[in-house]
Amino acid sequence: MAATHHDTISLDSKHDASGRTSGVFADTKDEAKDDSPSRLERNDTTLDGGLLLNEDEALTLVRGGRAPTAVPIFITFARNDTANPRNWSKAKKWYITCFASFLNVLTCLCAGGYSSASDDISSTFNVSAEVATLGLSLYILGFAVGPMLLAPLSEYFGRSPVYLGSWFILVLFQIPVALAPNIATVLVCRFIQGFGGSAPLTNTGGTISDLWARNESGNAMMIYGLSSTFGPPFALVVSGYFAMSLGFRWLFWFFMIVTGSIWILMLFTLPETRHSIILESKAAKIRKTLAKEHTNHQDIKTLIGNISDAHTKGQKRSMHTLFATNLTRPFRFLFTEPITIGAAAYNGFIYGIVYLFNEAFPLVFGPGGHDFNTGEWGLSFLGLALGSVVAACFYPLQERYYLRRTAANDGKGVPEARMWSACFGAFLLPISLFWFAWTSSPTVHWIVPIIASGFFGAGIYIVVLAVLNFVVDSYQSYSASALAGVILVRNVVGAGFPLFASQMYGRLGNEWASTLLAFLSLLFVPIPIIWFFRGERLRLKSPWAREHFDQAEDAPH
Repeated sequence: MAATHHDTISLDSKHDASGRTSGVFADTKDEAKDDSPSRLERNDTTLDGGLLLNEDEALTLVRGGRAPTAVPIFITFARNDTANPRNWSKAKKWYITCFASFLNVLTCLCAGGYSSASDDISSTFNVSAEVATLGLSLYILGFAVGPMLLAPLSEYFGRSPVYLGSWFILVLFQIPVALAPNIATVLVCRFIQGFGGSAPLTNTGGTISDLWARNESGNAMMIYGLSSTFGPPFALVVSGYFAMSLGFRWLFWFFMIVTGSIWILMLFTLPETRHSIILESKAAKIRKTLAKEHTNHQDIKTLIGNISDAHTKGQKRSMHTLFATNLTRPFRFLFTEPITIGAAAYNGFIYGIVYLFNEAFPLVFGPGGHDFNTGEWGLSFLGLALGSVVAACFYPLQERYYLRRTAANDGKGVPEARMWSACFGAFLLPISLFWFAWTSSPTVHWIVPIIASGFFGAGIYIVVLAVLNFVVDSYQSYSASALAGVILVRNVVGAGFPLFASQMYGRLGNEWASTLLAFLSLLFVPIPIIWFFRGERLRLKSPWAREHFDQAEDAPH
């Protein structure tokens, strides 16, 4: 059966109880029009001009000599295919979810834990506190650069190789810092560490999308969001007494032991989850199997060459093209997309304050403030960390609201519903910062500003997770580019804020420095509210978000 320019060959994929598709050919354009990745993987449509088949169907068709040589065959998952990560057991999916999220916590440990050792580094190498602080800022700058380069590698090679390769860099470059003869070695290696440790930033959200369908991912996103907001303050809690007792060199040996152990565990227990890579492997396996068999099909070489996966659609991927897209499209989003601009600015400001606190907390709680030692002011970050945990416990309320809105929308996604809790959470940020500002005097009991920081931690969790979910739901297949732009700005700002923290708090005083941050945070309060009530209009005005306006897709990103 051959296709002409007048009609379209497609497969009406009606499933029987076994999950197999019935080979009913149709020539209607409507059935072939929608070739979105999510529908392809549900096996309920076909690609324009080709047959969409699972592995068994493709082999059966070719072996039976019934495969048309002029029509491409695109390989997709069968309905209950165990190779599809979304069909894996819940235990396996939860292990991978928690493992990937834990990587977020550990890379933040290596980032923020440095601040506990900055005084020791400053005195060891006889440099100013500002120069020592560069070790924190350069690590976060590595966070900014890493995703731009690792994202195309993940798309080309898969998530697992990127996890393993980049994490190995993080492990390896703990050694030169632990043995560093001068501050230059520390600073250069810290940037490289940040680059290696950035893999979870670009991969973990995608891993969760690989494993869980959109309306089943609530609890997984709760864990992922917690790892992103709990990690930075928890780093100081863990590293404070360690750095004070053993010095900065042993702190980095400790980082190497922990990250190295995780790398070994990753090597043996973290499978590939990216759907496009798995399907590509399936297609290659089919081609290899058929090439070995002595089939009597007269055009077997041509036929085998027409077999590819449903994501690449027979087009060879170019590393050059992937890098060009991943290095340019995020900037297009940052300069032209109001949703991305707002998300980047809000996330940048929040994470800027988070890492600024690494320098501000020692001023408030350390010598000259509450006179805490390094270990004690490290423990003062427990307020921020526990605030995120408490907020995560209430996340099911947000998820319940979202599912109620999607049910009312015929099961289709409603991105604006993601912002429901953030309309309240946005107010927690300025309120907690004002509270922290005017209770940070040594005359006020130390527990009061710590409680205030707990509310700030809760606000961070609520807002950050809501904003990221809104971006992903709005752009869907383009969400990787939008998030790359958001992550870039977030970490560039996060790298810059600690550099002026000491000067700002020194000149303005603890109270007015934090008050300034509180007033600035007020400027961002309208963003979640506008997105909640007017987000639909913003999506309609965006050429990228408009492609997914009906929210019928649920594809991994």
